[in-house]
Amino acid sequence: MVSFPDWVTSPGQKLPMIRPPISLLCALLIVASPTAGADPTTAKAVPEIQVSDWKGFAKQSFDLKGTKCFVVAPKIAAPGKPWVWRTSFPDYYSEIDQELLHNGFHVGFVSCVNLLGADPSLDLMDAFYEHVRTQWGLAERPALEAVSRGGLHAYRYAARRPERIAAIYADVPVMDLKSWPMKHPGAKQQVADALKHYGLADVEALRAYRGNPLDLLPAIAKAKIPLRHVIALDDTVVPAKENTFAAAEQLAALGHQMEVVTVEKGDPGKGGHHFALPDVYGSVQFLMRHASVMPGDDEFFKLRRGLANSFETFSKTGKGRIAFLGGSITYNGGWRDKLMRYFRKRFPETEFTFVAAGIPSMGSVPHAFRLETDVLAKGPVDLLFVEAAVNDAGNIPGHPEQMLRGMEGVVRHAREANPMTDIVQMHFVMPPHMENYRKGTVPVAVAQHEKVAEAYGCVSLDLAREVTQRIDAGQFTWKGDFRNLHPSRYGQRVYANSMMRMLEAAFRRGGAPAKHEVPERMVDPKSYSAGRFGSLADAKNLNGFQQVPSWTPADKKGTRKGYVKVPGLVATKAGAGFDYDFKGRGIGLLITSGPDAGVIEFSIDGGAFREMDTITKWSGGLHLPWALILDDGLSEGAHTLRVRTTSNAKGRTALRVFQFLLN
Repeated sequence: MVSFPDWVTSPGQKLPMIRPPISLLCALLIVASPTAGADPTTAKAVPEIQVSDWKGFAKQSFDLKGTKCFVVAPKIAAPGKPWVWRTSFPDYYSEIDQELLHNGFHVGFVSCVNLLGADPSLDLMDAFYEHVRTQWGLAERPALEAVSRGGLHAYRYAARRPERIAAIYADVPVMDLKSWPMKHPGAKQQVADALKHYGLADVEALRAYRGNPLDLLPAIAKAKIPLRHVIALDDTVVPAKENTFAAAEQLAALGHQMEVVTVEKGDPGKGGHHFALPDVYGSVQFLMRHASVMPGDDEFFKLRRGLANSFETFSKTGKGRIAFLGGSITYNGGWRDKLMRYFRKRFPETEFTFVAAGIPSMGSVPHAFRLETDVLAKGPVDLLFVEAAVNDAGNIPGHPEQMLRGMEGVVRHAREANPMTDIVQMHFVMPPHMENYRKGTVPVAVAQHEKVAEAYGCVSLDLAREVTQRIDAGQFTWKGDFRNLHPSRYGQRVYANSMMRMLEAAFRRGGAPAKHEVPERMVDPKSYSAGRFGSLADAKNLNGFQQVPSWTPADKKGTRKGYVKVPGLVATKAGAGFDYDFKGRGIGLLITSGPDAGVIEFSIDGGAFREMDTITKWSGGLHLPWALILDDGLSEGAHTLRVRTTSNAKGRTALRVFQFLLN
């Protein structure tokens, strides 16, 4: 018995796992077990599979009933394993298929185009459908994608099996044998083929035949199968009037509509029958809209008030500003890069400005205070993505109130700055979150952030729950595929694909643009909605502290970008101190916590000194940017902070302040 490597979508597997280099894919020949996934007493031979590269994806080719077939696997399949089924010329203008593969669709093909849609080709299509459903686990209802004479196969098969078809997308499709091949002078051989395969005696019998796609449209209309055609108005090979327009007219009479996209002129050397595809992403959206498979009755996002404002801006103004606010999972790119690509493809006429405001180690609390400087100061934001569930869970596990106050601080501040800003809150995955969901509980950070999303009508996407459920369903693994809370390339695709599904659902829902109402009362009155940075220069009565214009560590330990070679208020010995006057209802410090970060004591307005350790569990080899909330329950007004370093931690006496956190 030959086993399939875990990076190939093999018979019986749920999803592709780890991928090798394309060069290795191209060279590999895999022979499937003849009894894979079957009862040995009734097993049928599984065709030999050869794996090669197709546009950077794994193409898995095999013979079925003597006919060439293939399935192209995405890097990471979308939930339910949706697929598009090419009925002809699979390498002709494949931009749509490539885009669908990027979005988690499989692509299937069985080579029966020369049978011209006659019953033998439909029988082959039946066999192919059953095979790929059984061996690859593809979705029950694919979208058919037809080019030219492939329209005969697509429509005749959809009429035979309407319950199997999610949609039909067609490029210059043949809808009537009387138009092509009968009227085309260069298609005499195809006329002869049609007589042979349809079992007709002569041309008159072909002319009288009533099984053309045009004749079968009542079945298509009855099944309400979504349709989209792309045609050239000057096509003389498959004239639009006799094919697509004739079909659209009949369908309209049956109460069913067809989307038709036209180009004025095709390639004159090809009779207008060939042309560069217009509105590729519109066709991709059409197929994704109708062929995507939702995981049961539930998706992993909540649209709430939706994204109508940003959609309107991106669609009509030609400009858009999108900000990504988060920790290291946002800073590192991956899903963010794929999302920027998505927006450029989705709105090709729009010039986007992307604000990358991810900083490793930062959660919702520092986000709330740096929002003004790192995001809002760049210009009005149309769409804000914010994530903090992982860092909040890791950084402030004993402070759920700060998780809420930080996230509400971000959302409320952003909306007060610009009530038209749409916001997406994302909850990324980590093993403790997975343990929570498996026990039937919602992770604390997710629950706190969701309170904010609900109160302010933000879209939210629970990737922690999605990854957990899909791993538990056997679709992929944590160790072999996702690997870490900093996702592998595979995990980044999971994130990006889910985000794109969420965005498409929100954009489809539409709605009229409107200002987002900011609740009169905050969810938590102590939330950091007025969060901002205070100037280091305002520190006074410095005793043992120095204003360092460009701080770098003397111990050569690691640093974070943006928190090295910048001004700092620095003391390294016990007994140093400073005072700071401020206005507001909260005060904190944004520090760097390295191996020598000590225990400090602080007093507000002459009150008793309180103690706080500034070390973190990650500080041993890294000077980590870290937010310390000293007090967030002050009365509104003027206050004075006094800070002192101590010798209360053996060998740790330093404090390095980069910003004062004022609320």
